[in-house]
Amino acid sequence: MAMPFNPAFADTLDNPERRRALPVKEILRYLLSLKMERKIAVDVGAGTGYLTVPLSWVFERVYAVEANPTMAKLLKENIEGGGIANVEIILSEKPPELPKRPNLVAFSLSLHEVGDWRGYLRWASRADYVLVIEWCPESERGPPREEKIPREELIELDGFEVVLSRVRFPYYLVILRPVRRG
Repeated sequence: MAMPFNPAFADTLDNPERRRALPVKEILRYLLSLKMERKIAVDVGAGTGYLTVPLSWVFERVYAVEANPTMAKLLKENIEGGGIANVEIILSEKPPELPKRPNLVAFSLSLHEVGDWRGYLRWASRADYVLVIEWCPESERGPPREEKIPREELIELDGFEVVLSRVRFPYYLVILRPVRRG
């Protein structure tokens, strides 16, 4: 069973070291190169808003899903402090009900924390694209190795095609497109 992120370490979610290792502008470049509408994005495991805030710059509406009330409070403070009006925070441990189909569902270092990550990805498959950023299993950073999801398990996942797969140690980034049948 994966251990949820401890809010006592919230300051590690947005610091210079992480910004160097996981540059948000590079992620946005990948996303902007995709031919998709940019109406609705969902950031699952939004934390303090490391990815939520940049998504709010390029999507009309962002749903920031966070399971931990303390982290949701920090996220709300960051959103309000930045004057961002197009983000809605959803406090939930399960995939949320959304009013419309999203164009993007993103998991930024959070997919390993959900018990049934394959089930959460099936839920995410309603979107045009799914972005997964996870820890490289070989990295000494992050959760214990047994909690990390190997990149191979994502890029070989049935029901998706891989649009992009990059390794940027200690993380990897995968963009998936759900296969539409019928």
